[in-house]
Amino acid sequence: MLHNIHHAEALPPSLAALPPQTEEEARETLLALCWPDGGKACPRCHAKAPYQLAGGRLRCGGCRYTFHDYTGRWLNETGLSALKWIKLTQAFAAELSTRETAVEVGISYNTAFKALTVLRLAILSQGADARQFMGPGAPLHPLLGGPAQDEQRPPNAPLPVYGLLSRSKHIFVDLLPELTAESVLHFNHNFHLRVVRHGSILITDRYKSYDALILCGDENMPYHYLLRHPGHIFAESGGYPFWDYSRPRLRQFKGLSWRRFPLYLKELALRYNMRDEDFPRTLLAALCAFVPKFT
Repeated sequence: MLHNIHHAEALPPSLAALPPQTEEEARETLLALCWPDGGKACPRCHAKAPYQLAGGRLRCGGCRYTFHDYTGRWLNETGLSALKWIKLTQAFAAELSTRETAVEVGISYNTAFKALTVLRLAILSQGADARQFMGPGAPLHPLLGGPAQDEQRPPNAPLPVYGLLSRSKHIFVDLLPELTAESVLHFNHNFHLRVVRHGSILITDRYKSYDALILCGDENMPYHYLLRHPGHIFAESGGYPFWDYSRPRLRQFKGLSWRRFPLYLKELALRYNMRDEDFPRTLLAALCAFVPKFT
């Protein structure tokens, strides 16, 4: 059933050769990414050579912390087995929808949605700007293990604005805390910065060093006067190869909201930048990384 939602075809060789056939093989694949040098260490104090306990548990000889191979890692954020994680990564790389992923992996829709959110958070956490996106006060911070959050933005909360920057056929997504949706509307109204609306998404022409500014609005955003702008392509902007790539994919996402929007932007930037590279293994390496602790 694995197929690309845009081009139904066989999986590429690098992806088709990746999945192991048994749970034991899957676990070995993930352990090799969790402990690449073969030596294990305490996730709390980083002391090496913990000793083995019953049931696959480990105990640190220094701080006496008891843990297991996935403790503190993104892999441990759901109850998926190693083999199901690898199948889910396959489905994600092949751009299956959440519902198709649930069927392919053999899990419920809600479990698939949660696991895909964990995977997207793992992707974003690998960036040097992870704290800016996920730290206290950032839109994504409530998704880090806390209770479910209302997707509706409080009326007085600023709506995040992101900058798209292309360099050497790669795209970078920056959070621009100095800008707000009101800033973009002000630039449009008073300085003729061209803006196009695509559903809940606003994207602009070139702004300073950025190819475009982009944001995801909601019912609290006053863009009534922007409705006169058609959804055309800006000839002056260099950011639109990425926008052409992203726009049809953004339409596939369910639950696209102001809070989750950066998860999808960062995912699409990674897909775009790794078009000719081993994307599935990069995803698994991100899942095997430790969940950052922001204070």
